[in-house]
Amino acid sequence: MKFDLLSLGDHLPDPHTRRYNETQTERYRFWTELGVRGEALGYDAFWIGEHHCTDYIVSSPQMVLAAIASRTSHISLGTAVSLLPTNDPVRLAEDFATLDQLSGGRAQISFGSGFTEHTFALFDKDIAQSAAISREYLDLLEQLWKSDADINWTGRFRSAIHESRTQPRTTSGHSIPINRATASSLQTATEAGHAGHRLMLMTVAGRYADMRHLADAYRAAYRAAGHDPRCMSVAALAYVHVQADGEAARRFWHPYRDNYRAFTALLKESKVLTKGIQALYDQIGAAGFANREPDFCGSPEEVIAKVLKANEDLGGIDRLLCFVDCGGIAGGDVMASIELFASAVAPQVRQALAHTPAA
Repeated sequence: MKFDLLSLGDHLPDPHTRRYNETQTERYRFWTELGVRGEALGYDAFWIGEHHCTDYIVSSPQMVLAAIASRTSHISLGTAVSLLPTNDPVRLAEDFATLDQLSGGRAQISFGSGFTEHTFALFDKDIAQSAAISREYLDLLEQLWKSDADINWTGRFRSAIHESRTQPRTTSGHSIPINRATASSLQTATEAGHAGHRLMLMTVAGRYADMRHLADAYRAAYRAAGHDPRCMSVAALAYVHVQADGEAARRFWHPYRDNYRAFTALLKESKVLTKGIQALYDQIGAAGFANREPDFCGSPEEVIAKVLKANEDLGGIDRLLCFVDCGGIAGGDVMASIELFASAVAPQVRQALAHTPAA
């Protein structure tokens, strides 16, 4: 199992003080330091989200990743997620090929439709066509990365392309790794497997076992399509905060969790949820959000047990994205938690999995 760091880029007042712990400038510097420190601690990747016109303040995650790339040498750098139907695929191809060049081939990208509907109006896109736009844009994006020659392309949702080849190229001359994100769509999971992409399960609430069918469908489709099994990957998310004493960890961290949940509840009402996120809410219900398995808060021993149970319930997790900075928590407290996780959780989980017979 690989352990990654994730930020969705919220910038909220601290629930204990009702004041911001950092300015926006300081928060951006913190995210850069988080990626740098993550590499030093042995985390495998750093992921950051894309949002617009909310208190999620990261609208151009590729720029944050480029800053981290300039100060690191081997940690993978990706988005979780880029908003595929409201971005232009040519611009994405150029931006992420640039990131790939700057990082020496460490770029990844994840695609989803986002948390709320307002971005569709913001970028003048028809939300009713979201799935069709995403399929068309994804196909074009891969053509732009893979083609060794100028391409001619005509689609429904953007202007035609004539005798054009994007620059720069990726370091491999092929597509960078593509992750398809979903919280509820069996179709997305199956499509990801057929295409040879990676799957990112947005396990933000409820039970990991409730998403097992998505992971199984992805793996079955991937194998049936004959793709290289070494590249098959199922990622899951968890909210992570670790302290030596579990009760102290919960007393400290739960207000940040609740602060973040209150923020997203307001977004749900003011911005309207996208179809996939609404489906998750409908599926899980209020009880599922109140009793969230993905809250990995506690002592190292408690968090180890939670990671191992999640791995078993999903039939294996290839990457665990640790969401470490939600709700206004100060950067110093985040750093202390990720250091303890790296020293007292990750090695023990890997050791336990090494002694677990393969299914």
